[in-house]
Amino acid sequence: MKYIVLIIMALTFTTLSGQVRNFNEIPEDILVNLDKMGINNTPLLDSCESAYFNVIFKDHLDGFDFTNNKIGFLSAGSKWNKQEYFEEERMRFYDNSTTISSILYVFDASQKKESGGYDAAIVSWSKFLLPVDKVVKKLKK
Repeated sequence: MKYIVLIIMALTFTTLSGQVRNFNEIPEDILVNLDKMGINNTPLLDSCESAYFNVIFKDHLDGFDFTNNKIGFLSAGSKWNKQEYFEEERMRFYDNSTTISSILYVFDASQKKESGGYDAAIVSWSKFLLPVDKVVKKLKK
C-alpha cells in the first residue's frame, strides 16, 4: 500500500513540477493581456501568449522559449486547440481558481517533423505522463 502512495505522489510531483499554478505568480503586465490570448486559433503563438507560457513553464523550459513557436494542444490525450485552452484559462482566472494543470513536451528535430511542424505540445488534464511518441502521433492526426 505504501508503494502505491509513493508512486502516486511521485507522478503528481512529476506532472506538476515546473508549472506555475497560482495566477498571483504571473506578472500583472502579462495577465492584463489574458483576454487577448487565444483569439487567433493558429498554433503559432503571438507575443502575449509566448510571454504567458514562458512564465507558466519557467522552471521547465531548459532553454526553450515559446516566442515564434508552433505549439500543439492536447487535453487528456485528445486534440484541443489554443482557443479552447485560453477560454478555460480565462474562466479559471475570473473564478479565482488555479491555472490549468498541464505538462510541456518540447520536441527535438525529428519529433517536430513527425508531428507536423510543432515545436512543442502542452498536454492538459492528463492523469498520466504520456510518452512523447504518443503526443507526437496525436498531433500528427
